[in-house]
Amino acid sequence: MSAKSFVNNVKTTRIGVSLAKKYHYRLAGVLMLLLGLLCASALFVWWQERNFTGSFFDSLWTVMFTLIGQGEFASSPHTFWGRIIVFLLSIFGVALFGVVFAEVVQRIINSRIRQLIGEMMGINTCKFEGHILICGWNERGSYILHELTASGNQAAVIAKERPDGLSSDVFFVQGNPSDRETLIRGGVQKAHSAIILGDPNFGEDDSHSILTALAVEDTAPDVYTVMELKDPDNERYAKYAHVDDILYSDSLIANITAMCTQNQGISAFIRDILSTADSGHSLASFDVPEDYRGRTIRDMFAYIKNEGVLPVGILTPPDMKGHIPASEWISNVNPPESMIITLPMKVVCIVKDNYQQN
Repeated sequence: MSAKSFVNNVKTTRIGVSLAKKYHYRLAGVLMLLLGLLCASALFVWWQERNFTGSFFDSLWTVMFTLIGQGEFASSPHTFWGRIIVFLLSIFGVALFGVVFAEVVQRIINSRIRQLIGEMMGINTCKFEGHILICGWNERGSYILHELTASGNQAAVIAKERPDGLSSDVFFVQGNPSDRETLIRGGVQKAHSAIILGDPNFGEDDSHSILTALAVEDTAPDVYTVMELKDPDNERYAKYAHVDDILYSDSLIANITAMCTQNQGISAFIRDILSTADSGHSLASFDVPEDYRGRTIRDMFAYIKNEGVLPVGILTPPDMKGHIPASEWISNVNPPESMIITLPMKVVCIVKDNYQQN
């Protein structure tokens, strides 16, 4: 393509861009008009220039190259009708092509910009399934996210403001996590579990966390919920919300600190089993399969050890009717080997971080 031809095409395309801004809502009509012009031009080329020799599609190919100023036909048509076709394609064809091209690109860009802005501002709806939803944010949120993503989990965060340094792989929703519509935008109904953190942006006590738990359980009752509480006296209110698990961050840190003080060097061991992001070991729980009903703990532990996993205890539900949150299951560390297995039961083990259950 010559420099002059290129400049002319650019100018004519600019006309198309200008027209696209005015007639973007008639894109389908412009596209049909362009296709009609191309087909009619190809038919005339096939008739006048080639006397129906070759195929129609060869002529259509020639016309398409003529549209961008390429090919022998674009520079030297043989007939009067051929010159008319080149003229129409050079003016109207390029203009129509500019309309279609500019509008398609504009729609793609606008769609992507809306998506990026939506993700940045937290106004989109999460499309994840089986992810972990973090409701609220505090100084422990980044550590929790690090552990979750290191173990291969998808995560979404609902907070009043986007946390600093939040990864683009983590879906963010801006809003109040105790609001039902905000939870739905966070994908709570398709989530595997929800973590409710105490968020200082909504108060220093546990009241907002309890409201969030009520909203989560009302919107998605099958989602496994873990709540962080500050005051143990508020546990009874969390139970009203049917929270599955409750943690007291302050008391947990205090217990670990006291343990490390009394047992020198144990902190390295605790860090290993409490983290899934260090390529070491971590604690995990598995449901005991039906095959082990009526057998002994010795049989089950022997099989687990052969799999390269270290069993440390079991969890059993209390003798109560109705829904029993996992936080109320009874733990039994190093149970007697002669103990008979009754279901339901969970076995707690120390596993390698990359361990996958067979």
